Amino acid sequence: MIIHEAATSPGLILRCQVIGALLTVQRKKGKKKERNDRLIAVPAHSHIEKKVDHVRDLPPEARDELEKFFVATDELEDKTLKFEGWVGPKHALRLLKDSEKRFAQRIK
Repeated sequence: MIIHEAATSPGLILRCQVIGALLTVQRKKGKKKERNDRLIAVPAHSHIEKKVDHVRDLPPEARDELEKFFVATDELEDKTLKFEGWVGPKHALRLLKDSEKRFAQRIK
């Protein structure tokens, strides 16, 4: 999820920095639980978001809105979502790198 104030359009490429992640577990009816962590990023060279280096820099209301958004989108697909907490950029980047490794192994 990229958080920013500017208007965008589909296909736009933004250079971003990861500021954290929301750790989640989701379950679709009749299926087993699976991790589906949400990475949070901001545009790398934005004047508005330049002071946001960590998810803790976001107002609590913004984190609450993100949680509500993710719950709502999972409900549209008949899934339940459980939050396990927020983590900072170092942990989020490890999640990203681990995902890249797993993806690379799948396409071999």
